[in-house]
Amino acid sequence: FTWSKGLTDAPQYRNAGGITGDENSPPQNSFDLSADRSPAYYNAKFRWVTSSVYDLPFGKGHAMMSSGVPATILGGWQVSGILQLQTGFPFTINYKGDPINIGGGSGGILVRPNYVTVNGVNVNPNLPADQRSTSEWFNTAAFVQPIASFGDVGRNSMTGPNLINLDATIVRTFHPVEKVALQFRAEFFNLASHPNYNLIGRLVNDPTFGIVQNQLPPRQIQFGLKASF
Repeated sequence: FTWSKGLTDAPQYRNAGGITGDENSPPQNSFDLSADRSPAYYNAKFRWVTSSVYDLPFGKGHAMMSSGVPATILGGWQVSGILQLQTGFPFTINYKGDPINIGGGSGGILVRPNYVTVNGVNVNPNLPADQRSTSEWFNTAAFVQPIASFGDVGRNSMTGPNLINLDATIVRTFHPVEKVALQFRAEFFNLASHPNYNLIGRLVNDPTFGIVQNQLPPRQIQFGLKASF
């Protein structure tokens, strides 16, 4: 289990950057880098990894079904797995272009929005888990374009989707002759086929704003046979 926090005031210049392309490009205000101090693009607050290997207690040399046909069929099997649970990576809400005329150019991605306020309180851009969807992962109405000033939304102030993944393997080793071993493997990646969303649209003035752009692979199964001699 890892509980961590990575902070930085050094965005990736001239690069959309980040592990998933989420991070801001240049700082919004190059003369105030302290305003860009925030969680790093690689920061994952919580991460849990469990790895396990289990030899099934059947077959020759084991306590159960150690002889006869059951031992032949069930003996020599091994099950293993890796479980990963992780909170998401941070990302920045930006505008594409230069809506506040600071010299960012039409293709720049550096200006950030303001929060919408109600009675002097910022509207929370994070939606409850039961209200999130692939078409609106966060409250897109919580942001508004700044006018003649830098936006007050912080760099990497949003957190992307969590990761839940289980990989599993079933293995059996045969010994057809004394000096030869055959190993059969069935491997399952993302066994539960859990939807692990990856990139979220982060540009306010882009049609993909707040929309899930892609996800990590669904369940994949592969089989293999290995000979050792």
